[in-house]
Amino acid sequence: NGWQDPKTLYPSQIYDIRGVFDGSIIKRGWNGYPTTIYTSVFPAPLGATSNPAEQQGAETQSIAYTRDGGATWTKLNFGRGNNPVICEKSPNLRAPTYQWFHAGEWPVQNMTGFRDPYAFESPVLAKLLDGVSNATGDYFLTISGGVRLEADSNAGPRLYLYRQTRPNEVRHWTYIGPFVSPSANVAFSDWSGNWGTNFETAGVTRLNERGEAYDDGSNTRALNIVAMGTEQGRNGSHENHWPLWAAATYHNDGSSVSTTIDAVGVVDWGRVYASIFFPVSGNRSVLVGWTYEDDEDLVLTAQRGYQGAFTLFRDLFLKVVRNVDPNTTGLRDPGSWKVWNETDGSLSVVTVGQKIVPETLKEYKAKSKVSNPQARSLNGTAGYVPFRVQPTSRYYAISANLRFDGDNPPMAGFRVLASDQEYTDIYYDLTAETLYIRRDNSSLIKTYGSETEAGKLRLWRTRRGNSYVRQSLNLTIVVDNSVVEVYANDVTVITTRVYPWLSASRGAGFFTTGDGSNSSVHFSSLELWDGLINAWPQRPNDTRKPLLWDGPLPNSAWAAWPGV
Repeated sequence: NGWQDPKTLYPSQIYDIRGVFDGSIIKRGWNGYPTTIYTSVFPAPLGATSNPAEQQGAETQSIAYTRDGGATWTKLNFGRGNNPVICEKSPNLRAPTYQWFHAGEWPVQNMTGFRDPYAFESPVLAKLLDGVSNATGDYFLTISGGVRLEADSNAGPRLYLYRQTRPNEVRHWTYIGPFVSPSANVAFSDWSGNWGTNFETAGVTRLNERGEAYDDGSNTRALNIVAMGTEQGRNGSHENHWPLWAAATYHNDGSSVSTTIDAVGVVDWGRVYASIFFPVSGNRSVLVGWTYEDDEDLVLTAQRGYQGAFTLFRDLFLKVVRNVDPNTTGLRDPGSWKVWNETDGSLSVVTVGQKIVPETLKEYKAKSKVSNPQARSLNGTAGYVPFRVQPTSRYYAISANLRFDGDNPPMAGFRVLASDQEYTDIYYDLTAETLYIRRDNSSLIKTYGSETEAGKLRLWRTRRGNSYVRQSLNLTIVVDNSVVEVYANDVTVITTRVYPWLSASRGAGFFTTGDGSNSSVHFSSLELWDGLINAWPQRPNDTRKPLLWDGPLPNSAWAAWPGV
């Protein structure tokens, strides 16, 4: 409902009075209306690290539908056959505390969580399970969670797979089995983040080079993609979260489906979590994520009057790099890519691609003043070279192609939101195969985070004539006030938050650093879009509203949020 009335679906019933957590949309759900299935949270110990441990009944899955395009939502009635629709059996509100249902229906015991249902259609899974299960509905469902380490030596994060029991019935779901089951606190590779101990906000899609693939597995040029947020696997950084994707092969295990993980990558290496993708007409799979503030102690939340934002929408597809040098070090090691053996004998590297949706780019460019900084080559001693035409605000985009010459070129990229005292540097280090956003001088306000962001990126050597030549680096940088999103070769994305204090901190220009005095980086195809577009043209510049504060949470693990 926008900034004027942000309430849509919120805690209001006994089964969700502690919280309405993430869910997903079924386009034709309850009585044919758009329907969300979401996690309904009851006051009880909650989460992967809670002590005492989370128990059955703390998190259940419930249904709400809308008749007005999402402006308002109606929850199903409470009780048997209605909300919650995935929970425990036999409502019994006289049971002690949170145990308000009798016999448990958790898929396993000692869980770290049971949340974030993601509803999706999958011809691949439907074919694998044909005749295997009594469930015949069109929709599948993943629920995120895990098994606590202290309870099971084989514990780890888990995705649990359900299927709609009957078509057109959103209240009944059949448990199929564990879907993704890695070990805890393990990294698939250096390019892949960490599985952590608990999954959240998962999603499932299938991709080809054009976007979403809706085949039954017969298309050998498509990959199954499962995405998930992971908890407790980032050494305390980035709120201990990773947003990951995994390329998976599905297997029929007789009565259920399991997966083999073939590659794992990072959706966004910066301050992004709870990424989710959804189908869009035209065979598109579109992703959006949540970029959280770098104010983890909430020091300046009241002054801002808001907390967090959505990323730009991104089209997902398979990024295929053809004619890759077969002698590339680590080519067949575990990573964020697969290797395809092509029919002509060449090799291709395949990974998940992300690019800003064209609708956004079209509007950005149309509403901006476009300039073209002059192409140039710079060595490592150049430092910061401001553009001749500077941005006039903190809303702009930069696109460019960078060619790294020689074996030891300097680190190179751009400086944004710059003044004499504040600036943010975005640059690529060829030797480390890493893209950086350095924030230690981003703001004079020292309570904000200043950790350097880093994302892995390889520039592959591909055949050109009779030799192999290193890829160039295509960068797109979007500066949207405190949000900076960087897209590199449609593969590596870093979103971060910066909070310049000075009004003069809006400049931009070339940036190089390092020892590459004998080598250079060539910048070309440069564009600066100044102004972008205001997504909320009717909104006043200052939309702060008083925030409610009921004091600290009660010490009891059984408590609801303050004031409940």
